[in-house]
Amino acid sequence: MRYGIAVGLWMVALGACQVATLPQVVDGRVEQSTAEHAQLFDRGALTVMTRSLSGGTPLERLLEGPLAEEPARAAELLGALSQEDVRARARKLADEIQYARPHLIGLQQVTQVRLQSPGDALFGGTQPAEAMYLDVLPVLLGELEARGLHYREVARVRNADVELPLLTSSAPTFDDVRLTDFDLILARAGVEIKEARAGNYVAHREVSRPGQEPVALPRGWVSVAAKVEGRKYRFVSTHLEPAPDETGLRVQVAQAGELIRTLRGEPLPVVLVGDFNTPANLGLMGAPTYRELLLAGYVDVWTRRQGGLLPVGADLPNEMPALAERLNLVLVRKPVAPSPRRMGPVLAYVVGGSLEERFGPWKSDLAGVVARLRI
Repeated sequence: MRYGIAVGLWMVALGACQVATLPQVVDGRVEQSTAEHAQLFDRGALTVMTRSLSGGTPLERLLEGPLAEEPARAAELLGALSQEDVRARARKLADEIQYARPHLIGLQQVTQVRLQSPGDALFGGTQPAEAMYLDVLPVLLGELEARGLHYREVARVRNADVELPLLTSSAPTFDDVRLTDFDLILARAGVEIKEARAGNYVAHREVSRPGQEPVALPRGWVSVAAKVEGRKYRFVSTHLEPAPDETGLRVQVAQAGELIRTLRGEPLPVVLVGDFNTPANLGLMGAPTYRELLLAGYVDVWTRRQGGLLPVGADLPNEMPALAERLNLVLVRKPVAPSPRRMGPVLAYVVGGSLEERFGPWKSDLAGVVARLRI
């Protein structure tokens, strides 16, 4: 998600609720100025976060170049990462979580890097690499525990799992590097979790390689039924296919359709978060995937901030000059049950997207979103 380094903070309202006045922000904290603002900080509010932990170069980019250069490309990727990078990344994420204290967190592109030495992939071997080299999740959980923040993994889906030959400094010896992509959900202590579910989309991209079988790059979704302060929700996290071309767009739209059908009939209020890779700023007349989600009854909480919907092509607020494309979203759908329920005020803001993240070792320009809401 390509956000700027600034952190924008708005009060938004869902459905027919009255739009509140903009809260005062002092030293990065929201001053409660009205009864409606106070509703967001009582025990009945739900706070969620979506964040991508992209490790930099997409797998498809590693696979699409000439085969003879693949070991060198893998070495370049591995050389850009280190344990210290992982720790620095975990500290940054822990800072964001410590401030927001979300009940539920959807994490996408959680990548494990494993090694095998000597490797066999270059010669057609199938022995998987198992020696863990990098894994940001346990480092993040440890950082949170050290701060007295108790989170646990409650659901996970494995997506792409690709092993490549790795050029080493002791050529002509080659090792193997294995990159495994996960999406998962973290829950704060005290949040009751049931019915963890996960799945991979039938629609997925395949990368053709000369003289070899195509490599499948599946993506997926993960969900839980969560009980927060006596209220129940279906919390879902996903990462859809990027759409730089017609093939990617076709796959992305098909994945969104599968997700919509999977959640159809869910009796609980649905909070759907993730990296959707569909530019939400184009509105109903723009990106097809975003349009399908809105037509399926999902509300993009960001668009309901003070002042109502942002017209396509309108100037963006000065506080967020780089918000030209929103790919990470928090979407909410009312319960299917006919009981009279309404969606109350929402506080939403951006996390991440700093210069260090965009140009540092992780080469990631992905930011996340935190939303505090009442249903």
